[in-house]
Amino acid sequence: MTITLDVRDLWVLFAGPPRPSVIDGSRTALLVEPSMEASLPAGHRIGLPGVTFTVNGGECLAVLGTSGAGKSSLLRTLAGLQPAARGTVLVSGREVTALPPERRGIVYLHQEPVLFPHLTVMDNVAFPLTVRGMPKREAQRRAVEMLRRLRVGELAVNAATALSGGQRHRVALARALCADPAVLLLDEPLSSLDPAVRRDVRTALLQAREVSGAATILVTHDLDDAMAVATHVSTIGRYGELSVPTAPAELLHAPPTLTAAQLLGVYAELAGVVEQEAGRSRFRWLGGVIDASGLEPGPTIACVRSHELEVHTAGTQASPVLSVMARRDAAHEVLLDLRDAAGATVTVRAPSHTRATLGDAVQVVVRHARFFPTH
Repeated sequence: MTITLDVRDLWVLFAGPPRPSVIDGSRTALLVEPSMEASLPAGHRIGLPGVTFTVNGGECLAVLGTSGAGKSSLLRTLAGLQPAARGTVLVSGREVTALPPERRGIVYLHQEPVLFPHLTVMDNVAFPLTVRGMPKREAQRRAVEMLRRLRVGELAVNAATALSGGQRHRVALARALCADPAVLLLDEPLSSLDPAVRRDVRTALLQAREVSGAATILVTHDLDDAMAVATHVSTIGRYGELSVPTAPAELLHAPPTLTAAQLLGVYAELAGVVEQEAGRSRFRWLGGVIDASGLEPGPTIACVRSHELEVHTAGTQASPVLSVMARRDAAHEVLLDLRDAAGATVTVRAPSHTRATLGDAVQVVVRHARFFPTH
């Protein structure tokens, strides 16, 4: 049977009263019909409305969102650990919406891997099989094979308490996969790891996706994690809407909304206005003008990545002269705070080789931008 996870019009609940949005501070409530509000469990409110998507076996959907946006609530609802307001969850065509967690064919892996300290690594991984009644020897054989597939087979006889952080994550993944899940849910499994271990566990997640055949959902707030593991990415928007799953490279090149662009964390936001001039649309910001063909006039935000922007010494370009008020170097780019002659300021992301520094007079050229009207 082909593995699929089909989620249709699922309304995910949050516990407690409405809170300010983690993105813009608003308290805008989702508009739901009175009959639905009356049917909600006590102390709950609608958090994510009308979630719909499909994940096939061997695929991984990464869900990007800020802390508090509802990522973990989505996973807990799919796993059957908290109720939904309405909607359906189907695993390989079988509706599991009303089933208890243990009958769904879904495994939920928490952020921090929890292993049994009194068991060896092999027996930890074999545990899901032995509780189902599989003979211990066969369960251990399968556990060792799964550990080998995730490249930690040499740890099989080690004590669980002797593992490093990255090893614990790989062993927890092996145990989850030994349960032979149709659906694997990963709740920010990399958030607490240092960079070196994070790279190692990303590789393990990619290997797990390739060897398991499960339909996988990874929730994270880190774009690099999503790009390294996922086949598709969705973002949770300002009021809980989930964007259409998109290939990672496509989402990065053309985010569907300003909120999605903000969640990706790689864009500078240039505020300006689209103007019509001689039948052409042009976006004007304090650093000059950018072609904006096809856009209607009005206030607009241009989102620009560092490699799409050039910073030149003043006097070499036909654009306004700006002063560098601050420079902040990051791993792969430079953030420059710029000010024009009228005192207006903007922060841009520039390539790491940019030489402009505090007090320099510069001109900026934008080679490409994504535009989001704000009117």
